[in-house]
Amino acid sequence: MWSSGASRKRARPRPTVTTSTTTIPLAAQPGPIDSSTACHPISVAAASVPLVGVNSITPQQAAAEASTAFTYALIDPTVLGGPGSVPVVVTSLDSNGRPEIQQVNFASLNQARTEVAAIATENISQGLQVLSVETESELHSVGSPVTNDPFRPSQWALAQFNFEGVWANTTGTGVCVAVVDSGIALNHPDLAGKVVRSADFTGEGTNVYGDHATHVAGIIAALPNNGQGTVGAAPGVSLLNAKALTSARGEGTTTEVANAIIWAVDEGARVINTSIGGSSGSSALQQAINYAQSHDVVLVASGGNDGLNGNPASWPAAYDWPIAAASVTDTGVRSSFSTEGSYIDVAAPGSSILSTITSNRYAYMSGTSMAAPHVTALAALARAAHPTESATQIRSRIIDTATDTGAAGWDSSYGSGVINPPAAVG
Repeated sequence: MWSSGASRKRARPRPTVTTSTTTIPLAAQPGPIDSSTACHPISVAAASVPLVGVNSITPQQAAAEASTAFTYALIDPTVLGGPGSVPVVVTSLDSNGRPEIQQVNFASLNQARTEVAAIATENISQGLQVLSVETESELHSVGSPVTNDPFRPSQWALAQFNFEGVWANTTGTGVCVAVVDSGIALNHPDLAGKVVRSADFTGEGTNVYGDHATHVAGIIAALPNNGQGTVGAAPGVSLLNAKALTSARGEGTTTEVANAIIWAVDEGARVINTSIGGSSGSSALQQAINYAQSHDVVLVASGGNDGLNGNPASWPAAYDWPIAAASVTDTGVRSSFSTEGSYIDVAAPGSSILSTITSNRYAYMSGTSMAAPHVTALAALARAAHPTESATQIRSRIIDTATDTGAAGWDSSYGSGVINPPAAVG
């Protein structure tokens, strides 16, 4: 966390970018280092779309919203912050529609009002439209370990859902996929050379990484035919490693996740996986998702693991644009933990999934965190097979070709049904 005294965490952070041989600031990165040319940093101005229906708030309104956010952080135990250090998030848009997200810490209510008004005034003078001032929210990974048995070869999802049947058409080569998570183990032999760029938004650095992100990355892209371990559902893709959650606990904030999504879009991601869940959304996160949508990027999110805890909604899955993934078992039924909700789009394998973890190991994990990367892999395969189709069309392919399961038609357990890779890729 930033210290009190209104120290500013700017909207365009300077995360560390790593290659296999060097670590240099993002600002000094000369350009794409992806030999497959899948992950191109975009020209933000050229790729952006005109702003429509965006209403800017005044510095006075920003100050009032800062007051409300500060107060809630003190009285609501579900909101981050407490006496002496309250994080407040200011979200603006530049003239090209790129979100600018600032997190500022305050020690007092008056400081919050005064400083946020000054930030809003500064942003407006620079041509930005100030959209919101709000509390910071916490997000976390959505998956849990089942067993650490690295020798069991079973990957039931690949067989039962016939991902291999798609590989004669495409393995996803040429598609750039971002994993917004707890940091991928870049040295895992089953992921060697798969990650072409990394950025850290947590302050831990990209040389510290988590089991959760590494497991997700392996589900998507573990190397085939290398005589060891597992194989990814779309093994030809290139990966962007957007570290927005802490490595050990898998925790982060909406600001960190939102900025990671924006970075992934700017770096050329065509599909983004967010195996992440939180109890509330935010303007910052919504604007990052809007940015991905406006740049023709498919975004996949885990639907949530609260099927046994009242089925509260999970963000970012509950937003309209992400493909929200529920989980099924190897018998094809909804995993008991999988959240049921009005926002669920499809279901995918998520129970007892074997994949890569840190220290060159393999493990079984369960969660909608494991279902989401199966959907992400399918989106990458479909984008590779149909390169002229828009993200909206790819999204429709996945949802419309799903095999209806449960109640006839859409239902809150499976959405439109269980994914059908051969039908979706076509």
